[in-house]
Amino acid sequence: LIKRQSELAIAEADILILLMDGRTGLTTPDHAVVRLLRGTTKPLFVVINKIDTPKVEPLVADFYKLGTETLYPISAEHGIGVSDLLDAIYPLLPVPDESPEKSTIPRIAVVGRPNVGKSTLINTWLGEERLVAFDMPGTTRDAISVPFERQGQKFELIDTAGLRRKGKVFE
Repeated sequence: LIKRQSELAIAEADILILLMDGRTGLTTPDHAVVRLLRGTTKPLFVVINKIDTPKVEPLVADFYKLGTETLYPISAEHGIGVSDLLDAIYPLLPVPDESPEKSTIPRIAVVGRPNVGKSTLINTWLGEERLVAFDMPGTTRDAISVPFERQGQKFELIDTAGLRRKGKVFE
């Protein structure tokens, strides 16, 4: 069900953010999420979270194995690198239609494994603790949609439940 919800969020989003945990490094589940996202033509931002000290910055190099030219190392908890990510996303947001009956708000889905900081990243953007962020996997169980505004542009952030390997899923 979590995979299906993530697939729906991916289908509905205008921009995708793949958020991974820089401290644990590139994992098999990360590769599975990348395979899920490879088929999309939507803008994809590969973001490496928990890069909050110079000591952990070299860990980002491992993620270049994914074949992505641009990586965004950030610390969602401390706000490091988050503004650079937003600056990269902002020009890609669709220009809102002036007619109120046809207005669509751009949607950005944040996807990744459990506990990489998806909810924390969205909370940092919002400047408040709107989503529950906890260090126990499974805190976010459903896709959660949150309205957001930056530089007068309104859009929607979608926090998704972490994608798990089949062996870790129980009915």
